[in-house]
Amino acid sequence: MVAKRKSLGGDAGSKKIEVSIDTSRAAVQPVVASFAAAVPPVASTFATYKSVDKNKASECIVVSETEKIEYVGQTFEDNKPLFTGCQYLVGVYDKTTDTVTFRTAPYVRINSTIKSLKDSTGVVDRDISSRIIQARNELGEAFGNKKRKAQIRAEERNRINMDSVKGDMSVIEASIGVRTSSMPTAQDLKGLENANRPIPKYDPEATKPEDIYDMDDVLPKPIVSHINVTPLTKATDVDGYRQNLPVRSLFVLKKVESLLLNQRKPDIDLLRRVVYLSYLMKFFTFSASALKNRDKCVELLMCAPEVSDQIFEKFTECVAGSVNPDGSPVVIRTPASESKLVCHIAVLMLAVNNWVVYPLELSADLGLPIRKAEKFLTSVGCKLEVASADEIATCVMSKRPKAGASKKAVLKAPIEFPKQSMHRAR
Repeated sequence: MVAKRKSLGGDAGSKKIEVSIDTSRAAVQPVVASFAAAVPPVASTFATYKSVDKNKASECIVVSETEKIEYVGQTFEDNKPLFTGCQYLVGVYDKTTDTVTFRTAPYVRINSTIKSLKDSTGVVDRDISSRIIQARNELGEAFGNKKRKAQIRAEERNRINMDSVKGDMSVIEASIGVRTSSMPTAQDLKGLENANRPIPKYDPEATKPEDIYDMDDVLPKPIVSHINVTPLTKATDVDGYRQNLPVRSLFVLKKVESLLLNQRKPDIDLLRRVVYLSYLMKFFTFSASALKNRDKCVELLMCAPEVSDQIFEKFTECVAGSVNPDGSPVVIRTPASESKLVCHIAVLMLAVNNWVVYPLELSADLGLPIRKAEKFLTSVGCKLEVASADEIATCVMSKRPKAGASKKAVLKAPIEFPKQSMHRAR
């Protein structure tokens, strides 16, 4: 059933829009949700479950899950609705008929649970110290009203007498032992953290820098043959190199120059890595609106469609149910996929530069603050060291301001990642 209201009034030449409220029980209905902690990927789908009890018709539960996290939300807590003083409506505007249709949308608060820790998650400890309880009760007895004093006496009556449960201590201890035995160790949590890092596949036991990262994961073998380096090998000067590279990067240009001008027989595999690095740097510059025109992106990347498809698939996420005017799915670069892209760029820069990179080089080519560039380099396992005067002189960015140029990022084996700070930044 649809309850309609009159069209919005206005001048004689103004556009009129009809507003209606849809109260029918459709199979798919909107839900307004807030997330208490982790936010799921953009393309996630949620299932909605409603009570068959007519007295609880307004109650619903929404659930979703990813490979590692479960999301559960509900419209009630402790058998009471979350909000009673307001009601949410979601409206949809139909351009063809100039109508806006509103539908009631229940509000849910969604909590997340890590699957690997689910079995070991105990009951939330809501107790406070006995000293605080005692002080609170004394204040209540001295200054509280009758209702507060009655509540304090009820709490005293309901308090558990420990002498009465001494006989069950062995059962309680055994139950605690079972639960704690299944809890993840610090090493398990560290492994989970390392597995979720936005970096290529790596070997934590490698003893040499060149063996740490799996370069086939950084530059997959199926697309290596599609990276055309012939125009670069035929070019005879720096201007020719610039014309055949998609990005203006002094780091990339100098690497190409050193491979083709300073070597009698160039290393083609290394040259392909440098060219692929230039593709990723160019892809990093694309805005959200530019990503909507995929053909234009491929043209600007100056690469084969096979290579661009792999880049889009690896460093973007699809928006569920949305398509571009040309019929292709809408893709976006989320903060997670952007971090993944920068980390892959950092690893490639290390791989083509003997596992040493100046943070200023990464900062200048990607337009990042120097501190953020240092953070990305340490996140891929690099150690920041003081660079000598000779090393600074050979840095490709030596003609730029020297702020931050006195440091170099070195990848050493075995790899070590920075520990997460337990304090929030102020």
